[in-house]
Amino acid sequence: MQFSRSDRNGRLLIAGAAAAIAAVMVLVLIAGFRLATEIRASVAALQGTSVLQTYPAVISQQLTALRQRLQTLEYTGHVHRELTRTVRNFNLRLAAVERRNLDPAAIRHAESLWRHYAPQLAPVLAFSGEPYDDTDTGSSLSARGRKYYDQVRQAGIFAQTSAPVLHGALAAVSAALQARTSAAAARLRTLLLAGVLAVVLLALAAAYLQLSRARQQRAAREAQDQTRDILKTVREGFFLLDADYRIGAVWSQALTHLFGRSDFKGLAFEELLRDKVPADTLATAVKYIKLLWGERARENLMKSINPLGQLEVSVDNGRGGKESRFLQFDFHRVMGPKGVKHVLCAVGDITSSVLLARELQEAQENAHSQLDMMIGMLRADPLQVSAFLDSAAAGLKHVNTIMKEPARTDAEFRKKLAGLSRELHSIKGEAAALSLMSVAERVHRLEDMVAELTAKSELTGNDFLPVVLKLDELLAHLRGVREMTARLVSLKEGPAGAGTASLPQLRIGEAREPQAERPGRSCADLGALLEQLAGKLALDHGKRFALKLTGLTEVPAGYLETVKDCAIQMLRNAAVHGIEPCEARRAAAKPEIGEVCLQFRRLDPGYELVFQDDGAGLSPEALKEAAVRKNVLTAEEAAALDNRAALALIFRPGFSTRESVSMDAGRGTGMDLVARSVYGLGGKIGVSTNPGRFTRFKITLPAAGAAAAVA
Repeated sequence: MQFSRSDRNGRLLIAGAAAAIAAVMVLVLIAGFRLATEIRASVAALQGTSVLQTYPAVISQQLTALRQRLQTLEYTGHVHRELTRTVRNFNLRLAAVERRNLDPAAIRHAESLWRHYAPQLAPVLAFSGEPYDDTDTGSSLSARGRKYYDQVRQAGIFAQTSAPVLHGALAAVSAALQARTSAAAARLRTLLLAGVLAVVLLALAAAYLQLSRARQQRAAREAQDQTRDILKTVREGFFLLDADYRIGAVWSQALTHLFGRSDFKGLAFEELLRDKVPADTLATAVKYIKLLWGERARENLMKSINPLGQLEVSVDNGRGGKESRFLQFDFHRVMGPKGVKHVLCAVGDITSSVLLARELQEAQENAHSQLDMMIGMLRADPLQVSAFLDSAAAGLKHVNTIMKEPARTDAEFRKKLAGLSRELHSIKGEAAALSLMSVAERVHRLEDMVAELTAKSELTGNDFLPVVLKLDELLAHLRGVREMTARLVSLKEGPAGAGTASLPQLRIGEAREPQAERPGRSCADLGALLEQLAGKLALDHGKRFALKLTGLTEVPAGYLETVKDCAIQMLRNAAVHGIEPCEARRAAAKPEIGEVCLQFRRLDPGYELVFQDDGAGLSPEALKEAAVRKNVLTAEEAAALDNRAALALIFRPGFSTRESVSMDAGRGTGMDLVARSVYGLGGKIGVSTNPGRFTRFKITLPAAGAAAAVA
């Protein structure tokens, strides 16, 4: 930028020198033209004056010739006419010299002398006719002729005496004119010499400036070459944005690699990022760029709110596909005399740094998860963990079956997603209950992927590939948990490694059935599991409630898994949606410690599971509003629902009153899982509530034999 400004100044200096040369030449020419005009006039006057000097002698000669002809009685007409013409020409030339006003004093002296000629010449010039009388004896002067002769003689005498004086006066005029002409010529020569010297000096100055400019241009070219080399070498992308938020004519070569294009000149910043970032991110970036042009904006503060500090973009990989890169944009304002002139944008590829940071974060998370897993397993009963792993293996086997089912239409793909969501939710609930948070968090991330697929407008088989990879990771982690459990059991029961020989090798499509020598899940295990989950939920959500369990010893072995899944989900719902914080309970005149009751009992025939909490209850109107807000129902459809139908919305897949998703709620999967589990056994489920007082779920299950027939 500095070399460009110097080059521009050199151009201005050279242009100024050329203008000065032109101005000097114009002034010299104008002054020379005026002097030449003056010299020309002086020369013309000098020529006229030189001719005038001869006239007094000519007049005197003509008067003498006229007198002699009168004496010899010869013809005088042609001499008279020549005299008249000579006097007239003298008057005209003298008037011309007088008009030029070249030397007024000398001319006035000559005019005064000439005015003395007029009275002497006037009678002679005024004579007309013949001066002779003709008789028989010959010719003689007439009376008029004698008078005319006397006038000619007197004029001739005057001319002979005055001619030298008039000649001298005219010579003085001529000398003055000659002196004036010489002076003008000298001035002209001086002017021309000065003009030539000035032009030479200015030409030398222009040549010096041209040489300086040439040196500056060489320096500028060298600087440009160096700048070009820098722009070719640096790994960051550099470019300037003008006031219209468009890229200038210079940018670094790395920009081409970063964005997969080469035409940046005049490109709007918005177009640079279009189709590479989400629309909301693009809108935020454009607003940020506009803020940079504000005079009052503080650059340090603007850097702290830079929305493009880490931006993920999708660019062509050169092989017909797309790849993700992480770019870091840094902006610096370039100030000019009138404020912000440009905004310098530096773009760096931080993909490797981001990926490394993610790897480090994943390593830290894995380390933490391993630690959490060990702590959770130390707290949990290894037999319960083993039972969970068998249950999870069975659930993942079902997941594998769902994944293998052929699907071609969008509806079939979405049916797969619904089945995946229910199975994963069940596994996550029991893992959280056992404080196996490393497992729960992995399953939660899998649920996030399933939710993202569900939100897509159109599904294909390729969309499920990331889910398969995450399932493999989950299976590998579960194998680690099983191995850790086996080692803990071995440490408790005997020498290290005693239980590792029988470790299962779980893969997609395989699930290890519970070993015959290992006791299955018991009712006592279920009670302990629910107690542990209740304590964790109360701590995680800042609630206080007591869990009362009744009749779990009556649960048949065939119903144990179903009762477990239903109890876990309803307990989580009670902790998240039902039981209020202590402040709200005090304001409602309720005991600060809530109460959650689960009762299982035999019926004739069948069984009944009742789950009740004394929390906020369910509001049919709130359920209908949430259904309309989440586009589950239209406003007209919601208004047509009665209270019973409104309460049934909680069993609809994907419906939740929460706006955000957490580890324990928000996906709308839990109650759908409960309903499907109950209906799968041929049972029924009912819900009753009193807003602000309680919510009660009553599940009726058939006898074990009838359930087996239904299955």
